[in-house]
Amino acid sequence: MKSVIELFHISKNFKDKTALNDVSLAFHPGEIHSLVGENGAGKTTLVHIISGLIKPDSGHLAVMGRPWSSLNYMAAGREGITIIQQDLKLPEKATVAEYLYMGREPRSFGVVKYREMLEGTREVLDSLMLSFRPDDIIGRMNLAHRRMIAIARAVVMDPRVLILDEATTQFSSADEEKFIRLLNILRDEGKLIIHISHKLDEVMHISDRVSILRNGHLVASTATDGISRDELIAHMIGRRESRVYYWKPHFSSNEPVLEVKGLELGRRIRDVSLTVKSGEVVGLAGLVGSGRTTLARTLYGMLRPTSGTVYLAGRAVRFSSPMDARSAGIAMVSDDRHRYGIFPRQTVGFNLTLGSLASISWGIIIRRLRERAAVSDALERYWLSRRLSRRSMTTLSGGIQQKIAFARSTTRMPRLLIVDEPTKEIDLVGRDDIYAIINNLARQGVAVILISSVMSELINNSDRILVMKSGTVVKSFRKTEFNEEMIMHYAIDSREVRA
Repeated sequence: MKSVIELFHISKNFKDKTALNDVSLAFHPGEIHSLVGENGAGKTTLVHIISGLIKPDSGHLAVMGRPWSSLNYMAAGREGITIIQQDLKLPEKATVAEYLYMGREPRSFGVVKYREMLEGTREVLDSLMLSFRPDDIIGRMNLAHRRMIAIARAVVMDPRVLILDEATTQFSSADEEKFIRLLNILRDEGKLIIHISHKLDEVMHISDRVSILRNGHLVASTATDGISRDELIAHMIGRRESRVYYWKPHFSSNEPVLEVKGLELGRRIRDVSLTVKSGEVVGLAGLVGSGRTTLARTLYGMLRPTSGTVYLAGRAVRFSSPMDARSAGIAMVSDDRHRYGIFPRQTVGFNLTLGSLASISWGIIIRRLRERAAVSDALERYWLSRRLSRRSMTTLSGGIQQKIAFARSTTRMPRLLIVDEPTKEIDLVGRDDIYAIINNLARQGVAVILISSVMSELINNSDRILVMKSGTVVKSFRKTEFNEEMIMHYAIDSREVRA
């Protein structure tokens, strides 16, 4: 079969780091081709070269048999190559129709023909089996729906190649099924879909072909039905998966650290009551848009509740800002570490000491010995090399960045730690380290709220799981009751609870 894109001996270096080394690979029409590998393996660099965002240092590529030393973004677009990146930014106030036709609106004598836009949008949405309306406002959509709309806009441009980088991060099971159906429609139309994902079950389910990168090298490329999940992992990490996580009880105390009674925030949070004890990990399950992150941000002082009471260590509290929450002993590791968790353009040392300036400074003067001691202590507590202290955060893998986010949030041991999607964009080995961090903090008496869209992550790490739907808690499961099917049942349909 003739390839759509073929890479020949592609290499790329960034300063002293090799991102890709002599990669040769072919992509064919009418297939979903997944790229997998640990963080830093070279996946994103590879698709950025294909889409013209960066140039290779050596090697060349061919598009429909036509050779190119490198593509720029405009040339890639003319060749029918479209990339939808993980950090998706869409116009919040635009309707679906306005976004799909943005920059190419049908006009008559300078006047936009809205009826034609609406009819064209309906045709596109119907052809992709998407149930949105042309006049839906993008800013009111959840992440999953925005990604589907971004793909719809790309389809309007009739691309040969659609590149998706971690497209289903934080998707609910229901939205993931819709998304996979959309990809299958495009594949059946003869499109090439290049798909990057850390979700190996998803990769095994939807891909026709999978290519595995490790440390910038292509180590395997095969039909997906010709490789097992265990073999895939072995190629990714260079060995058989050796660490298996088993839940262990955290021996929580009987004293609640956090008590929430009747908390409300407009229609986003409705009559939420919960308790978290010292040394206990309470998981929050639910579909995207169920209110988990909104609840976390409300508890952390990022949003102000309209009613209800929050008790911390038996005392009623009301926070007007995250600073108030931190002062009271609440820490949070956000689902968006680049925006809320770290300063990506600063050094590791800067990130680790910013929250403890009072203890390492005298007036406006930083005491360097204390600063170095504080950084070394934080790195050691989270099993990181001391040599990282002067490194820029942008040079580190997602797993190490997340460890820094944890270390920064827990400079002072908190009473309550809220963790939202802790293993987002993190590879297999990094996930085990994050789980160990969470459980070590719980064993030291920290009360933990764990929010995750990965069901196995919740089940393996939680003492109790609360299921949220439409901004309220609809079910509570004890450890002995954990069952993925039942958790999803209540997340999707809570009528049984209300009966």
